[in-house]
Amino acid sequence: MEWRCDKAKGVVTTKLRKLVLTTAVATAGMVTLHPAVAVDHVPAASSLSYTIERKHREIGRHIVSYTITPNGQRDVEIATRIRVKFAFMTVFRMDHAGHELWDRDRLVRMLTETKKNSQKEEVDLRAVGDHVIVATDKGTETAPLDVVPSSFTKPDFWIDSGEKHFLLLDTLSGRLRPSKLVYEGRKTLELDGQAYDTRCYRIFATTDGRLSHEFWIDDAGYLIKAHLITRDGESLYYTFAGSERAA
Repeated sequence: MEWRCDKAKGVVTTKLRKLVLTTAVATAGMVTLHPAVAVDHVPAASSLSYTIERKHREIGRHIVSYTITPNGQRDVEIATRIRVKFAFMTVFRMDHAGHELWDRDRLVRMLTETKKNSQKEEVDLRAVGDHVIVATDKGTETAPLDVVPSSFTKPDFWIDSGEKHFLLLDTLSGRLRPSKLVYEGRKTLELDGQAYDTRCYRIFATTDGRLSHEFWIDDAGYLIKAHLITRDGESLYYTFAGSERAA
């Protein structure tokens, strides 16, 4: 079964020679989400876990943990591990670690390190005045303070109706991508025999209109499922697997 907001089936390539490339591209949009609605009820520390699936097989785990500091800032830690196998061989490995510091709806600091097979990429973001500076091994760029990281941890990002344009920051590579968020309405999502009443969102690249992400979020503000789509039609699914809360 292919999960889509419009229930349309995605195009999935099966050629092995595309496996490593498409998996690497898909993971560039890794998803995390902390509560976007019940913010006042967020505990002092929490951890959310997601399974990552490709073609109905689990290939990894994605965990986001956050701490609310005494001055109200959110300290977010992100960890992702992906292993893609063919027969008995591991043909793709990815390990990602991210650290974000949020002051209300502003990302004031971010450090990420991503290892894909033998390659490593680092992104260093810091807020300076009325903008942010994004540094990678390819150079530096500036972006507005309301830039949205592809971890999707920005508290005021989600909308109740319509659509909005925004600048997406790829947390793996540091690339900036003009994008559009569209609210698609309410959808009932069934997972493991349990029905979830969710809000459905889609994200499109504004440069070519390509659908890149779909999200299903419950009324408590938690991500239940996410669908990531690569440029050649490969799909990855992130599914909520559990949470831990501080006492």
